[in-house]
Amino acid sequence: MLNEPSICRPTDPGVLLRPLIELIGESGFRGELLKLLNRTCGADHCAIFSIDGLSPTELAAASLDGTDAAHLGAGIYVRGQFWRRDPTMSAARELGHSESPNLFRLDIAALQDTALREIVYPGIGDRLLLTGPTRMGRLALSILKSGGGNRFGGAEMTALTQISLMLLTIVGKHARTVGQQQGLLRALRSLKDIESSFACIAKQIPRRESEVCARYIFGMSSAGIALDLSIGEETVATYRKRLYERLGICTQREMFVWYVSSLLKASADQTAH
Repeated sequence: MLNEPSICRPTDPGVLLRPLIELIGESGFRGELLKLLNRTCGADHCAIFSIDGLSPTELAAASLDGTDAAHLGAGIYVRGQFWRRDPTMSAARELGHSESPNLFRLDIAALQDTALREIVYPGIGDRLLLTGPTRMGRLALSILKSGGGNRFGGAEMTALTQISLMLLTIVGKHARTVGQQQGLLRALRSLKDIESSFACIAKQIPRRESEVCARYIFGMSSAGIALDLSIGEETVATYRKRLYERLGICTQREMFVWYVSSLLKASADQTAH
């Protein structure tokens, strides 16, 4: 029996979604997402998948009881290739670049595929898949209700449908932001990574100037750069001066800001295309 009084259906979706919007890019986003889904349709678990690649990729997962159940289930679902046997995921991927959200229901109790039911969805009563285009590409939000026989009611599915477009937009923004953050961290973790990233965003800058710039960004001193590149400190200073002139900057701090800003712009351009 559905616990209807626990379901929140505000007249203004913005009121419901505001706490989630405030956590875009933050670690608390997935927990707030599940709280929102629980208030809206009684969900106990959720997982976000990117579905543009050769196979779905899990981006985040959360369970209401605080365990890793949703994450572990998503891992089994992807690594075990169970998504290939899921008719809702097949339907979502076949839609191509549909401009509007779509909500699919997987009737777990009626599944003829015993392995899919018992290995991927043990203890799950019902599962919805909300999918649609975002600036991060096509995403799929898996929404699950625990308990044998527990199902999403019509009013719950209607409430979810009413916020589906805004919800997917927010989830896509979060996924994009996290992806940019992770890419930025990778581009700062080693000199090799900085040099590789620098080569991609500043192809017009001569090799020696790029090498000097990468080492400044990595945190090396002028003396350290001179030793590492087997050149004099005056030569390092010359390369740095030329680089500043090319970029229209005056300090090492501005150099670092330019590097980070360029990485973020390149990431945004890549996502947009």
